[in-house]
Formats: sequence, structure tokens, C-alpha cells
Amino acid sequence: MTPVAIPQIFENMEEATIGQWLVKEGQQIEIETPLCQLITEKTTLDLPSPAAGTILKLIVAEKAIVPTHFIIALIGEENEEFPDLATLNPTPASSPTPIPTPIAPATSNPVSAPATANAGSRLRATPAARRAAKDAGVNLEDVAAAFPNKVLSEEDVKAFASR
Repeated sequence: MTPVAIPQIFENMEEATIGQWLVKEGQQIEIETPLCQLITEKTTLDLPSPAAGTILKLIVAEKAIVPTHFIIALIGEENEEFPDLATLNPTPASSPTPIPTPIAPATSNPVSAPATANAGSRLRATPAARRAAKDAGVNLEDVAAAFPNKVLSEEDVKAFASR
């Protein structure tokens, strides 16, 4: 089994946002197959598969913000058992980044974003939204108040700024 983790692409990169999954659980893939769109503060790119095999599990939902080195998917052989997800991504004792919500079981939409915007004390926004707010001179807290209970996107910031 091959775990797929968020790579630390830049020296100061601490987190990334899963933009869109480009594969589905159960899908056969080859090495270097694009798995998902990865959005960082500096760029958006397709995350390539580190191995060939079957997508056994997509652990994180689209639009989730995840820390670097966080395991987001598992690749292996069909019917291969995988370890407990909590042991793959243990919660650090003093984690500054809330751990993303795993994708719900197949009874719900498997890639819907968790409704965790503004959860806890941390404002939830994509890196592109943070950049757009800075460029527009808009306070993200004001945008969050206008769009409650969601991870803020670049489009949300632009819509708020155009008001």
C-alpha cells in the first residue's frame, strides 16, 4: 500500500487546499496520474500519483485545508486492507491547523466539502481567497461574516469586494 501525502513544495509551505479530486475510489491508475488539484499560497497544480494501483481510499474532502505531510489518499491492490485512518494522521498535541474532516462513507456524496468554515478560532479560506482579499484590501473576517459556514473561495472575496 502506498500512502499519498501533501508534499512540502516550498520551504515555508505549511498547508494546501484540496481543490478537486481527479480520481475516484476503486479507480485503477498509473504512476504520475494526476490525483487532485492542490492549491497553495503560491500556485495551483495537479498532484501526481507516486505509485500505480487502485485508489483504495480518498481520506480528505474537496476544499479541505490540510497540513503538509498529511496523508490524503491510499493506493494499493484491490481488496487490500488498510490501517486505521487515525493512526495514519495522528492529531499532534498542539496542532495549529485543525485536522481536516475525512470523506464521509459512501452513503453521502463522497467528495463534498465539510461544513467547517470558521470552525474554532481559525478563519477558513483557500490560499487564493486570502491572496484575493489582500489584493483587494478586504478584511477576510468581513467576508466570512457575509458568507457564514463555508470555506471562503476567491470568488466569495471578489463578490464581497464588488459590493
